[in-house]
Amino acid sequence: MIVSHEHRFIFLKTRKTAGTSVEIALSGICGPDDIITPITPADEVLRADRRGPQNFESPPLVREATNHSPARKAREIVGEDVWRDYTKFTVERNPWDQVVSSYYWAARTMADPPSFEVFVRRPRVAKLAETNARIYRIGGRLVADRVLRFESLSGELAGIWGDLGLPGSPDLPHAKSGVRPAVAYQDLYDEEARDIVADLFSAAITDFGYTF
Repeated sequence: MIVSHEHRFIFLKTRKTAGTSVEIALSGICGPDDIITPITPADEVLRADRRGPQNFESPPLVREATNHSPARKAREIVGEDVWRDYTKFTVERNPWDQVVSSYYWAARTMADPPSFEVFVRRPRVAKLAETNARIYRIGGRLVADRVLRFESLSGELAGIWGDLGLPGSPDLPHAKSGVRPAVAYQDLYDEEARDIVADLFSAAITDFGYTF
């Protein structure tokens, strides 16, 4: 999560959508009063030449700002006026592709990772759907002003850069890369697994027109 008072925007960071890369890029144009939440030590190395974590603690904030703060909490932290007046944006991704990314990220630390078909049925996938929805929705209602597509992220982030009049141009690092093999996400699914993801992520699929 980043709140830039200097540039009047709020970045709401979803999971498995290149959010860390966006966060690092945005950190480079933040000012000393902006809120920047911590990321992992490895990712902080990528952010070493930009602003690091700052102004996220409570106090002085009413609640501590965290990396994946949900929209309701973010609104409470910044207050109604800032929430209303600043541009709020996030990133979303094809859910079937997102779940495959989550699978390989989880499997990297497992001695005996489950098959993908087993993974899809685990609570972790349902939690991913619920958590990401809460990051840019309140009571099921979309509250982000802009939802960037992972699939065309460089161009869409450049659009945000231009619309907000941000200095320079976005420099997206490749955070958390090199984990997933070069595989088409469709190849991992059977019909039942495909339907499970369709049900869990139905709101994102409907709102953003994603297809398998």
